[in-house]
Amino acid sequence: MGKWCKNFCESRLTARGICLSFAALVVCVCLEPRLRLEAANATVAVVADYREVLPLAEAVGLSPKAALEYLKGKGLGGVMIRDYSPEDLQKDITTGGRGPKRTGPDREGLNAAAEADMPVFYRVAPAPAWRLKEALETARGVFSAYRNIAVAAPSGDVVLGYPNLVPLASLLKEFSMPVAWVEFSRQLGAARLEELMSPHIIPLHSVTNEELLVRRISRSALRERLVRAAVERSVRLLIFRPSTSGGGGSALHDFGAEVERLADDLRAHGLRIGWPEAVFAKYPPDGAGISAMFARYWPERPYMYLGFFLPCSIFFFLAAFRYAGRIAGKPMFQWENRIIVPGSFLLAVAAALVPPLARWLGALTAVFVVTEASLLAMDNPKRLWRPLLSGVLYAFVGGLAIATLFSEPSYMLRLRTFSGVKLTLMLPPLLVLLHDMHRRVHPESLSAFLSRPPLWGELFLGSALLAGLVVALFRSDNVQFIPGVETQIRAALERFLVARPRSKEVFIGYPCLLLWAFAARAGLWARCREALRVGVAVGFSSVVNSFCHYHTPLLFILLREFHGLWTGVLLGAAAVAAVKYVALPLWKRSRFLAE
Repeated sequence: MGKWCKNFCESRLTARGICLSFAALVVCVCLEPRLRLEAANATVAVVADYREVLPLAEAVGLSPKAALEYLKGKGLGGVMIRDYSPEDLQKDITTGGRGPKRTGPDREGLNAAAEADMPVFYRVAPAPAWRLKEALETARGVFSAYRNIAVAAPSGDVVLGYPNLVPLASLLKEFSMPVAWVEFSRQLGAARLEELMSPHIIPLHSVTNEELLVRRISRSALRERLVRAAVERSVRLLIFRPSTSGGGGSALHDFGAEVERLADDLRAHGLRIGWPEAVFAKYPPDGAGISAMFARYWPERPYMYLGFFLPCSIFFFLAAFRYAGRIAGKPMFQWENRIIVPGSFLLAVAAALVPPLARWLGALTAVFVVTEASLLAMDNPKRLWRPLLSGVLYAFVGGLAIATLFSEPSYMLRLRTFSGVKLTLMLPPLLVLLHDMHRRVHPESLSAFLSRPPLWGELFLGSALLAGLVVALFRSDNVQFIPGVETQIRAALERFLVARPRSKEVFIGYPCLLLWAFAARAGLWARCREALRVGVAVGFSSVVNSFCHYHTPLLFILLREFHGLWTGVLLGAAAVAAVKYVALPLWKRSRFLAE
């Protein structure tokens, strides 16, 4: 019996399977707190600027209180009110707006919000350094007098008190006042204030009137953009502005109907309408150090102490050894059985003690997981579906293992970001290319390829691949460079699927996999199939990177990847059918006519 158990534990497939199963189990246990946190963080508030609501109320003869109560009944969750600096006052006068008669707090708006019993998002105006103390005392008086102020943020181009933001942060903490983290803000000092206030932060999305006009954003597109920010990026404060083109007595009712429609759209996506809390402030201390791990889980659940690091460490060793074995052309099970368990434990401890090592561990694990998932999916072109599902499952569980390492407030609030996104896009295609050249999956070895003159077709294909890689790296996190046609396709997919699949998977990864399998079975394009295999690696890079968007709810990510799988396979099947039944017959006929 003892000999049988020894042989069972040392068997090749069992050892790897036990490690993978254990890693998957730990992933499920360690991600449970994140799922609970995401469920608690499902309340969204639609917020309107008081100074933009005021003319709508005057047009129909309503008091500010009555107008706010009307909008509140339609789903408006709060009001944005800000201090007025001399610059703001001068701008308001020159544009003919209706603003306060003096600088300082907008008492009229604060009183109207208090009478309507609505939460306030308060914007603290900047002030010169010599008036910092006075400005802070004014803010303290406002916070003391108006208890309905629920969240604050500095206005202007520079945060009040910059570069020394400790006094402002201390004032906000004195009143337990969370700060709004404004998406895509370029305000000087905002990042430092958010760092000081973490995790007392609520994400906010706003579209200015200038942007609405310059980019010609329609009202429906604006609502879709706000819904996407709430659903996909966990933004919980949405600044919604009335249309600048409307007028007359119907403007308030039109805006109320839009607010109601936006609230209904948010509810349809499973979100609650109300005023959000800084739920991350209730989360145990953040950080990747060993002290944070102890503070977070040791008192209640000591078994989770190393859980954040073990799955990632296991996948790092498994994928790295697997790639080395593929390069060597022979299994490395003996080394795996001797090193994976102790090595994973030691690496997990080291990552817990040294936070920079944890970040590198996550980045390198992502690289090797993408590489192994890509090669696993291309193991057998004759029976594609089993390798395809194996590669997808490996990428899913590997991505979740990386997510366990970074599922903490600083990453979920985007104060820190995953540092391996571009590395994951760049290295796996190169590793797949190196593997194929070395193992002669490509007809030529790397030395043979480099020793002969290049062909024109290879130069064209290589240039196209390089240009595509540069575009992918450049567009990563740069949505302003996405062309209009793709934007329209994305919007259509979001309306139809809710969780829109990522473009690199749908249009590159899965179609390249099916085209490669078809070409390999048919013996076509022997020298060009490598481009399709590189495309598969690009697609799986996108799959794993999706799990590294820690601000996106996990269930949304899983739904997105599921949609990416079936839509990509359908598109790939259509591409294969087009090649098989249209392109190849036309090519054969054209060659016959040419002869």
